[in-house]
Amino acid sequence: MNKKILVAIDGSKNSLAALDYIHSLGRHCPDLQLVLFHVLPPVPPVYKEAIFKDPIAQKYLLQWKGKHLEAIEQVLKKSKDKLLRWGWDEPQVQIKAQEKRVGLARDILFEAHNGLYDAVVVGRRGLSKVEEFFLGSVSGKVLQGARDIPVWLIGGKVEAHKILIALDGSENALRAVDHVAFIVESCPSDQIQVLLLNTWPGLVTLTGPRVIPNLSSLNTSAQEKHKNKMESFLDQAENLLMEAGLPAQRIKKKICWRCSDISKSILSEAEKWGCGTIVLGRRGISKAQEFFMGSISAKVIQLAGEKAVWIVS
Repeated sequence: MNKKILVAIDGSKNSLAALDYIHSLGRHCPDLQLVLFHVLPPVPPVYKEAIFKDPIAQKYLLQWKGKHLEAIEQVLKKSKDKLLRWGWDEPQVQIKAQEKRVGLARDILFEAHNGLYDAVVVGRRGLSKVEEFFLGSVSGKVLQGARDIPVWLIGGKVEAHKILIALDGSENALRAVDHVAFIVESCPSDQIQVLLLNTWPGLVTLTGPRVIPNLSSLNTSAQEKHKNKMESFLDQAENLLMEAGLPAQRIKKKICWRCSDISKSILSEAEKWGCGTIVLGRRGISKAQEFFMGSISAKVIQLAGEKAVWIVS
């Protein structure tokens, strides 16, 4: 089954690094289909009034739009040509540019929802002066608005095929595993590696620095219960990946015990295992955990450096 991916491109080094990432993953997954997408920036407000009053200003505006559209189409074409030189087939890569209609992020989301994409790819930061809007705050708005579409945030050039999936035992975490399974199901099984990771902070971290009677024995009991639950959950996640064709020897399972900082633990394990991709669920089991996991996701995104972070709803 083809996987349709929307890739936001603005011409900055950071957005073009997304192409390297996509290729790093896509060279192993032939069913990926890409749409390289750009939204033209809006007319600066200071010029809008003059445009309505001055026919000459309108003429220059049309010329500006034409040149900008031509320039970005060249960026999109060069991006496509780069992928074709790397071995992608022509039908796998399309390009699309449009003027801003509602808002930059909302236009991306509108395209993502109406085009029935399986994921949206955006860079974490834009580096071009004119279009830093696109991969700066806009990427955050895309992340917030893409409630039912996975968002891949790309930080730089990394090897994509080693994937860490952070799991908390929730249904949403299983959806994250299912998304990875869907993406990699056509990939050669000897290329993809997955680490299924759960981190347990311990009762001291969960309850705060309060004095609790018999804390040590309570901690041991809670750890044993968590171990039994998560081992079963990790087996379930492993089965999803194996059903997608990934052999058991390419899947690792790990529980990190009594990690005071879950975000740093996730990043540390990603570094240790050489994972260029980190996958997180957007929501946890409960409202409290949703807030907790939300803060973890935000911190991982902030500290991930060049690593790619997938957020799955």
